[in-house]
Amino acid sequence: MTQQLALKFRLDDHTRLDDYVGATGSKLVHLSGFIYLSGSKGSGKSHLLQGICHRAVSEGLSTIYLNALSLLESGVLEGLEQLDLVCLDDVDDVLALADWQRALFHLINAVKDAGSTLIVSSAHPVSTLKLELGDLDSRIKGAYLLSTDQLDDEQKLEVVGRKARRRGFEMSEEVCRFILGRSRRDMHHLARLVDQLDEETLRRQKKVTIPFVKAALGL
Repeated sequence: MTQQLALKFRLDDHTRLDDYVGATGSKLVHLSGFIYLSGSKGSGKSHLLQGICHRAVSEGLSTIYLNALSLLESGVLEGLEQLDLVCLDDVDDVLALADWQRALFHLINAVKDAGSTLIVSSAHPVSTLKLELGDLDSRIKGAYLLSTDQLDDEQKLEVVGRKARRRGFEMSEEVCRFILGRSRRDMHHLARLVDQLDEETLRRQKKVTIPFVKAALGL
């Protein structure tokens, strides 16, 4: 697979490593080989995988980010070891399927032989996995294990502010705290709220204030 073909798989523009708050992002850039990234839903796994792909693109490397794996055939993994970096998001969706287990096992071996890097993300720690294919189980347990950061409220406020600035608008700390106090606190949900505010600011051409947020988001 060529770099041009790999880049047809779209990355979200706002998922840069610079926008990730926590130590895991800086750790990830120094790793290579096979990496298993675990973390709860909304903890930033997709952000990290797309962010490291953005970084690879900026360095002129070939890369691919694949998600929604259950909608794809396992054959999509064939030949990906030719790329410098392969990121597979939410592998939990397909790990119970025999054909995906075999395909992933072969990809891990091929990536090792090629000297490239494979990063997979999962909502489950390696210790909780129960795989029928014993060889795959041993390969995954032999990966470099990394987990997402558990952010406190102050760090979440920082993330929300960064995401807003990335989209070209400012939110005061007061507004960010208002949102955090009135919504679910997982980062996936908070990122969607920032997306909604981005759309509303463009449509209404108004400054983001607490009354604006109440009207735009129904909080």
